[in-house]
Parts: sequence; structure tokens; C-alpha cells
Amino acid sequence: MSFELLFQSLTIFATITLAISGVLQAARSEMDFFGALVLACVCALGGGSLRDLLIGATPVFWTKDLSYLAAILPTTLIMIIAVHYIPPGKGIRLKILDIADAIGLALFAILGAAKTLQLGFDEPVAVVMGAITGIAGGMIRDILSQTVPIVMRGEVYASAAIIGIISYTLIRMVTTETVAILIGMAIIIVIRLVALEWGLNLPKLKPPSDKY
Repeated sequence: MSFELLFQSLTIFATITLAISGVLQAARSEMDFFGALVLACVCALGGGSLRDLLIGATPVFWTKDLSYLAAILPTTLIMIIAVHYIPPGKGIRLKILDIADAIGLALFAILGAAKTLQLGFDEPVAVVMGAITGIAGGMIRDILSQTVPIVMRGEVYASAAIIGIISYTLIRMVTTETVAILIGMAIIIVIRLVALEWGLNLPKLKPPSDKY
């Protein structure tokens, strides 16, 4: 498999996973079918679109390749049907959402950084663009569903993406691009899921005390 085909395949897979998380968030917020489709689209396409606009890679990726939209639509329909068979109140929907979101975060963060590097930008820019690619779609999804974005709740989320992206930029210096991408993705997924399982959170800012 060529690197270009691998890159596209992983991007489509990331699109599907974040579309799934969008539909599940819509179900948790009791939205209608159209709301589920909107959340699926913005979650799956928002981060990559913002990245492409910031680095000047226009038209944005999904307008040049309709396979991404073609992946979102059936995924949304299947998940709308499937969600009715997932019993509410048992945390199953949230668990699936967390797993899908972790995978989508990892794939889009690393692929966003890889695309930025391919366009000739330096590593620090790639780290920022990779983080934006990974988290922006989920932030838009949460805002539209009137939920505090994950990245704002002190969870190990954006930090997991940044650690994975930095690891990817270092690993690619000593091995092939494909291996570095896969390792970077694995690091993000492991950190995110371990943090969820163990309830790890970043320290929160405390308001200043009135007492001196």
C-alpha cells in the first residue's frame, strides 16, 4: 500500500469515527435526525477544514474528495438506527462515544501534523495544526450540543494529542513516516483511554481567595 493510499484510508477512518461520536452526542442531547447529521459533519470535518484554512491548503480537503462526505452519510444513517438498540441509562453510549472520539482524535491529530509537515512547515507549526485538527471538530460538536467542550473540562485530551504529535515528529527522524504515524496514533489512543479508565484529569485553576 502506497503512503498516499494509507493516508487517505486513515483519514476516511478518522472521519467515520468522529461521525459516530457526533451521532452519539446528538442522541445523548435528544436531537432529531437532522441534528445528528449536522453534528456528524461538523465533528468529522471541522478540525481538518480549520487546519486547511490556516495553512492555506485550499480548497479544504473534503471539497476536493467527496469520499469523505460519502463516508459520513451512511455512517450517520447506520448509527441513527443502531442507537435505538443501545439501552440508555447504562453508560454504553458514553463509552462508545469516548472510544470513537479517542480514535478520531488520534488519527486526525497525527494526520493533521503529517500534512502540515508535507507542505513544508516546521515541526512546532505541525504540533499546533495537528492539535487543532484533532480537537476542533469535537469542540464544535460539544458547543452545538450545549455541552462544555472536553478540552475545557480538565480532561487529558488535548494534552494527549500534543504528546502523541511531538512523539510522532521525533520518531519520524529515526524510522519511516508510516511507522511514525502509527506509533503516534497509538500513543494518543492509549493515553486518552487510560486517562478515562483511571479518571485522570489535569489540575484545575482555583479562584483567588479573598483571604490574605
